[in-house]
Amino acid sequence: MSEPKLYSYILACDNGGAPCVERGCLTIAICKPVIRRNAKVGDIIVGISGYKLGKKKKIIFMAVITKLVTMKQYGNYHRPDSIYTSKLKMRPNPFHNCTNYKSDIGGKNVIISRDFIYFGKKHIDVPKNLQGIIPGRGHQSTKNKPFKQTLMKLLASQKKNGVGKRGDYTEKKTSKCSKQKKTSSCSKQKKTRCKCLGNC
Repeated sequence: MSEPKLYSYILACDNGGAPCVERGCLTIAICKPVIRRNAKVGDIIVGISGYKLGKKKKIIFMAVITKLVTMKQYGNYHRPDSIYTSKLKMRPNPFHNCTNYKSDIGGKNVIISRDFIYFGKKHIDVPKNLQGIIPGRGHQSTKNKPFKQTLMKLLASQKKNGVGKRGDYTEKKTSKCSKQKKTSSCSKQKKTRCKCLGNC
């Protein structure tokens, strides 16, 4: 059995789409396709603030993956980030539009965690001894190996103050992560790229 990995990535936005932290679960069902495609149960994910919260990086959440399901399976879940049906058709939603379809579906899996701390607006600074987990862009995992035990100690220490959702999302739920133009109808997109229900 392979050793659990530590993934870290920069949150481009934090509006309840990814991660979605509701009803005792933290889920990542959209965005971050490479992580969702490769991560395993037992791996740890750390979400780090982007430029919107200033130059000094913050930890927005720490989560241990407790379950993985396919995107088709997740289509039957009733959660805000379940924006695709079991047939991988996009539902009307406040997070993504047709331009995000290929990237979202490319992730194949949905990450689920019941072992997490989501700080949100109550974020904490990235400690000096964990500055190495801050990726330049996108995400990183291989470079994080020397820092995994330090991160696990931080997680254990923080758990003494409780687990789950501590603060609200750092951005409004209505804010869109995608900077791309919203199309008025999916019929304008190639069928191989987008399968939507109604307007996106």
